[in-house]
Amino acid sequence: MTARARPAAAPARRPDGTRHRDIDPRITERRVGVARQASRRRLKGLIAVLVVVALAAGLFAIAHSPLVSARHVTVSGEEHTSAAEILAAGGLGGDPPLIDVNTLADAHAIERLPWVKTASVSVSFPSSARVVVTERHAVAVVRRDSGGDALLDVTGRVLADVPGHVAGLVSIAGLAPPPAPGGRERGAAALLATAVAVPASLVARVAALKIEPGLGVVAVLRGAARVILGPDSDLADKMVALATVLSEVSLQGIATIDLRAPSDPVLTP
Repeated sequence: MTARARPAAAPARRPDGTRHRDIDPRITERRVGVARQASRRRLKGLIAVLVVVALAAGLFAIAHSPLVSARHVTVSGEEHTSAAEILAAGGLGGDPPLIDVNTLADAHAIERLPWVKTASVSVSFPSSARVVVTERHAVAVVRRDSGGDALLDVTGRVLADVPGHVAGLVSIAGLAPPPAPGGRERGAAALLATAVAVPASLVARVAALKIEPGLGVVAVLRGAARVILGPDSDLADKMVALATVLSEVSLQGIATIDLRAPSDPVLTP
């Protein structure tokens, strides 16, 4: 009697009813290898990120350390404004980190100081900064009601308040009270242009410049004579004519000198 072959055992069923078949060990080994490689890649990526973060933190710490700060700041071009005022306005006091210095913004901040016309800021690593300023020039004064003079540049910028009267500068009158230093006197362009044109030899003879309706710019001379200059054009010729009249003509009994046509002065009592 021959032995009957036993039928192969049916694959076990999973809980969901599907049959379970044995997985080839090579496939299992391959899956494990792939998982390990992925894990190693993630670990390497994490290490790389940590290294970059550590380097960035180190560089940030170095950039904000005293090693690369504005410990040596030079200021040049200042005359009426102190170096301390310039450094404070530009945020350059207290040895700031050079990486935090915004040269353009700091220059603009310095230019808001009353006397400063232009400013430039530059840095030199690891520890130096330089500020170069150009200051404005006073060309006229305006009397304040409270006493003293306000100095103005040719653009009408109020540069400073000074006690008493400033010699060597022409006074302009008939304006609204000037703003505080740093502000701008509006509506004085013709007077300021005329003040600039007055030669140094005649400044002492001019008591004030003002605007008179229908006449334009009028210079009041010391001694009460008036000089009608008209519009702020041909000022060089008008000043030559005024100098000639003052040097060659006696002003005794003369109340008005009309120089609106500088080649043909008109003197009237």
